[in-house]
This record gives sequence, structure tokens and C-alpha cells, in this order.
Amino acid sequence: MQEFYRIIGSATEEQRQNLAQLTGSAFGDSPETLCNHIRYLRAGSIGQLFWNNSWKQVVTDVADHIGIDWSATLNGRNWHDLETQEIEATVVSKLFQNMLEQLSPEQQQQIVMEMARDANDPDIANLLVGGSAMAVAKMSGFGVYLLASTVLGGLTNTLGITLPFAVYMGMSQTIAFILGPIGWVALTGGILFTINQPNWNRLANAIVYISILRYLPSSG
Repeated sequence: MQEFYRIIGSATEEQRQNLAQLTGSAFGDSPETLCNHIRYLRAGSIGQLFWNNSWKQVVTDVADHIGIDWSATLNGRNWHDLETQEIEATVVSKLFQNMLEQLSPEQQQQIVMEMARDANDPDIANLLVGGSAMAVAKMSGFGVYLLASTVLGGLTNTLGITLPFAVYMGMSQTIAFILGPIGWVALTGGILFTINQPNWNRLANAIVYISILRYLPSSG
């Protein structure tokens, strides 16, 4: 868990509080507590005592659980050759695709165009409309940030979690206006259906938020 510890260790207190809220950490938001909480979410009350795998393995386990396309992710490489953030981006992309599939073509188009406007890059719209969210994830850290902030907005809205407005880059309010309350439920239906255990839900929340922290300057 050294990589996870390094990221949250360089995060701000507010960012750690956000992560604690997203993952249901009831015992605080120190880096040590959050690391232990991730172990608990992955291995359970007893299993955490013996579980000492890496953050990369946690992300991989969630990726397996939601059914990512490993052949596309590996692209001829071995798992050991992948950076953790590549797998994180793949998870975020898969969650985004699951969300988008729940919407009508018109709603999909509205969200994609809003994301392209915020990115100031029309190519992102073309990639997303073509069903190539993975290409956006691999394109840049900002592409991952766009996907992650959109997914996070859907998750927190549906689960009733409130985070500082800045976390969402302003997108959640605009998309909420486009979809309305019923649309938010539909948007996250694909995630909550696929990840149907509380621990997997919270681990997915952690991966999405860590993807955002990687982009922010304060996270190193």
C-alpha cells in the first residue's frame, strides 16, 4: 500500500476527509487510518490482519470485478509492466461507459458535449460518442480527470454524499441540470448494478477519487 500512502500523504486534509467520506472510514482520515480502511474494505475484519498486498492489486481486483477488457489494457504487455494509474484509468473508463449506457442517446450527447466544452477539446467528444472512452483515458491525465469527476459526481449525488464543489470541476451541477434527479439514478445504475457489494462500491469510490488526486497539483 506504499503507493496509496504516498498519494494520500501528499493530499490536503480536506482531500483526505473527502476520501474518508467516500469510503465510509469511521475512524478518521490520517494516511495510516485510510490505508488500514482500504485493507478492511478489501479483505474484511479478519482478513485485513493477513492481507498485505499493494494498491495496484486492489485496483486490479476491482478491475476484475467490473469486467474490464484486459486484452485492450495490456496491449501485449504483462501486468507487471502496467503502471497502477493505467489500471485506475481503465476502471474509471469502464465505470463511465456503464453510466453512459443507462442514458438515452440525447442525454449521452448532452453530457459528452458538456465534457468536451470543459476540456476545450472537440476530439474528446468524437472519441466518447464513438464509444472510445478508453482512448480518452489514455490520452492525458486531464482526460482521466474529466471521466473521474463525472463518475464521482454521479456516485456522490446518488449516494447522498456532498463534497466541495471544486472537486467536480463545475460539471456535476451542469449535468444534474441536464438529467434531473431521475437521470442521476439512471446514470449510476450501471455502476451500482455491477458493483453490488458495499466493499466493492467503496473501493471503486476510492479508485475514482485517487484518479482525481493524481491530476491535482497538491497530490504530487
